[in-house]
Amino acid sequence: MTLPIRIVTVTYNSAGVIGHLLDSIPDGVEVVVVDNASSDDSAAIAERHGATVIRAAQNHGFGSACNLGAEGNTRGFVFFVNPDAVLEEGCCAALLAAAERHPEAGATNPAILEPEGGFAMKRRSCLLDPSDWTPRDLAAAGSSAQVNILHGAALFCRQEAFAAVGGFDERIFLYHEDDDICLRMRQAGWALRLEHGGGVRHVGSGSTGYSKASVRAKARAIAQSRLYVEQKHNRPRPRAGAYARALGKLISPLAWLSGRKRNQAVGYLQGVMDYDATAYGLR
Repeated sequence: MTLPIRIVTVTYNSAGVIGHLLDSIPDGVEVVVVDNASSDDSAAIAERHGATVIRAAQNHGFGSACNLGAEGNTRGFVFFVNPDAVLEEGCCAALLAAAERHPEAGATNPAILEPEGGFAMKRRSCLLDPSDWTPRDLAAAGSSAQVNILHGAALFCRQEAFAAVGGFDERIFLYHEDDDICLRMRQAGWALRLEHGGGVRHVGSGSTGYSKASVRAKARAIAQSRLYVEQKHNRPRPRAGAYARALGKLISPLAWLSGRKRNQAVGYLQGVMDYDATAYGLR
């Protein structure tokens, strides 16, 4: 039976996990894997599993790859799932049933289950006032409710809503693209929902260790993406807040006790100092 869902996942050196995700997807769901110029066998593994694979010549970022994977979707829903996750049995059916009950919902999170137990629920966002944060008790098993922000690790979107807001903002290379699209959906009149009838289990990459360069690059991207989305959505004093966060990270005792934290602090400061609003189409 064909289901009205296209699953889109983005791989970047994800050979260790992508097979587990693809094995968990039920028959009848269209699967598109966008490979962001991996140096491993991610794309080949996806092809062996029968997925449609789009091989990007270079890594243009997560949101850009998601948009590429959703392009031309003729099914009613597009489900963005991280490659280091697996779908619990019945997840897609539960999300479709929830979408039928709530036609006002433009995007939905299933229960995102952590390996050690509990739920990975996004409660807060730099784009929301604290009064709009999601209450902690909604993380309990079985909770379903309308909320103001969703987690990008498993984002089930009504195709109509996704297209109406123009998809992900491709100026964002990585991080905060989910906050941005959630806010734009709400501004366009769509609701956001948590629906814990279905589940997606986060399994992680299983990688160990890190390089100084990769940690600094990640922190730099976090800093710049946050600055951009805060400026874009007219949040108060984004630059002052960015420098305050950078300074806080640098003077934290953790930065001097942990090499990883120290490199995160340095990378974050570099991102703030190097940020150029005009490169993002802002003044």
